[in-house]
Formats: sequence, C-alpha cells, structure tokens
Amino acid sequence: MDFKPRLKLTATLLATALFCSACQSLIPSAQGLVTPSWVAQSYQRQDQIEVEWKKHSFSFLLYQQQNGQNLEMVALSLTGQQLFKLSFDGKKVDVQQRINQMKLLPFEYIVRDLLYATYPNFSQLQGSQIRVETNPSTQKIYIQQQAVLEIIHQPDSIELNNLQVPYQMVISSIDESLESDEASNAQ
Repeated sequence: MDFKPRLKLTATLLATALFCSACQSLIPSAQGLVTPSWVAQSYQRQDQIEVEWKKHSFSFLLYQQQNGQNLEMVALSLTGQQLFKLSFDGKKVDVQQRINQMKLLPFEYIVRDLLYATYPNFSQLQGSQIRVETNPSTQKIYIQQQAVLEIIHQPDSIELNNLQVPYQMVISSIDESLESDEASNAQ
C-alpha cells in the first residue's frame, strides 16, 4: 500500500487549515492602538453601528463599558443575538466570542477607530506618533505621518472612513431619552 499520496493529501489539508486559521493574522496590526498612558476609569457608551466592508454591510448595537483597566465591547444584532464580545486593556484587543460571519473582521482596526471617534481624549493618550488635523466637522488622524482615519461629526452621527483597511462605519448614539421614557412608563 502506497502512503505517499495519502501523506501529500494530509499535508495539503493541514497546510490549508493552518492558512485559514491564520487569516486574521494576515491583516497587519493597527498602529495607534496600543496606549502607553491607558488609565483605569469608569466609562460607558451605547451606539448603533453600520459598517460597510468588502461589499458587505451590516448593522449592530454596540455596548462599551470600562470599569477599571479593561474596556469591554459587546455587539448585538438588531434582534438581540450576540455577534461578538471583546476587551481592550490598553495593549491588546482580546476577542472572546464572535459568530462565524464576523471571523475575518479587522477587530484591532475597528476598536482603534471607535476609540478615536468616541472615547474621551483617546488621541491625547497616544503621544507624539499621532497627529490630529481638525476642521470644523472633520478630524483626520495621522500615524507616523500617514493618514489612516477620517472622522466626520454629523449632528446625530459620526462617520468613520478607515483609509488603511478600508471600510466605512456610521456611529449613531442610542438616545438616552428612550431609557428615561421606559423608566417613566414603568412607574
């Protein structure tokens, strides 16, 4: 019995499996994410996110909460299914859960861009490698002299244009008055 064809097939399948499992690592790390002066604080935010990436578009609800050193982000579909859960400690993004359809999303870039757009003074935590060019409603983020992100502030939303990956994202804050109305109606 000749084992060479079987050995070649097994090696090919193994190499393919390793390549596919490393697809996320093919996307280079997001510069400007690691934050040397990250501090523990209390922070919370809720948004509706719309993303267009590689001819796909999807919407989800995103909850950000930081108690202490770790910032956690949980994304839910508009029907309530958990899409992903991750945390950021100032050094790295740790994806703890994700559905299969979101396996290849560039999570480091998404977290970085969300932090630049929504987290208080995130660009100031970065030091000298970051330059922010500000116009009345637009910010352009430069990392090591390269434009990487454009943030456009609208009256009821924030538009992000990632110039590296590239993808577009629209962040719409969930109206806190909805929560207040629900609390009032419950009384």
